[in-house]
Amino acid sequence: MRNVGMVTAIILLFTSTVKPQYVSLNKTEIKKLATLIKTDPGVKKNYEALEALADAAINQVPNPVDTITSEGHLVTDPKKILTQKALADMNKVYALAFTYKLTRKQKYLQKCMEYIVAWASVNHGTGNPINDTKLDLLLEAYDLVKDDISLSKRKITETWLSSVADREIANPRFKSTNKSAHNNWNSHRIKVVGMIAYILGNENYKLFTDTSIKTQILKNLYANGAGMDFEERDALHYHIYTLEPLLKTAILIKRATGIDYFTHTSLSGSSIQKSVAFLIPFATGVQVHHEFVNSKTPFDRQRAANKEPGYTIGADFNPQTAIEVLSYAAYFEPGYSGIVKKILGTPDAYPTWQSVLNAVRMSPFNN
Repeated sequence: MRNVGMVTAIILLFTSTVKPQYVSLNKTEIKKLATLIKTDPGVKKNYEALEALADAAINQVPNPVDTITSEGHLVTDPKKILTQKALADMNKVYALAFTYKLTRKQKYLQKCMEYIVAWASVNHGTGNPINDTKLDLLLEAYDLVKDDISLSKRKITETWLSSVADREIANPRFKSTNKSAHNNWNSHRIKVVGMIAYILGNENYKLFTDTSIKTQILKNLYANGAGMDFEERDALHYHIYTLEPLLKTAILIKRATGIDYFTHTSLSGSSIQKSVAFLIPFATGVQVHHEFVNSKTPFDRQRAANKEPGYTIGADFNPQTAIEVLSYAAYFEPGYSGIVKKILGTPDAYPTWQSVLNAVRMSPFNN
């Protein structure tokens, strides 16, 4: 009887720590996704690409780095090159997680957790959100499979995630009164902590995220739809770069609580909604913007001199770069999906993988 009691206690401990999936998809949403894969050729093609990547990853080994090196480094920097090779693991983990949930084949789950535990055991967050933001696919993957893994693997992973969030919150850069404390860095910081908050069900992290996104909308975005990063960098590239993490955070908060930070309007009149709308004339080609011409950041000129793609000073903004941010915004305003279709030149009902996820995600509180 004692053994039975111990087994029962372990099961209760395991199930009591399971948290709802707001970052990824819950069981009902996975079923809806499976139906779409069977019935829509475009969705099937997208999924088959994920499954092929998962199958390739089965025969590969994880390649974690102890420190992600990206922010402030040119693409020719050996440390950044090493990091970029390691970050190929993120797509593999994501593909393994989705393929497991859709096939229920244990080999995909085992390999997925091999990658995640390898990163959790080796990587150390430094509190730099531009580096930590590269982990978001792994965070989504872990949220997807966390219900199905052992307590020991969960403990290793969640201890690591907590350390990443703690260092982001403690970063002294964001305690400064300087204007830069609310640039795109902080948008990515909010996203990283927010994703971890809802993966772990950590109330302190949730409070930080809720408070911070409201302040960021006020400080980072402007009532006319422009924003601090567009003003400082003179580049829609950076307007997009600050909106993407804010939109991802707004989606997960909406799913978890019903609170809508997409339409939330700050005291200054700014909102994520207005800042997405600001982008539309440039994404549709009605207006043209010459990127980085009046940037106040020396690093932009360094990247241009290094001939890095996407950073040529004076180049016309490329509408293709707006696809991802508009796909996120379409969660709140489905009409944006039509603009994505036009940019891509596709008749597909679901022009991007994000549009597929938008379609299967349920109303708030249904997890």
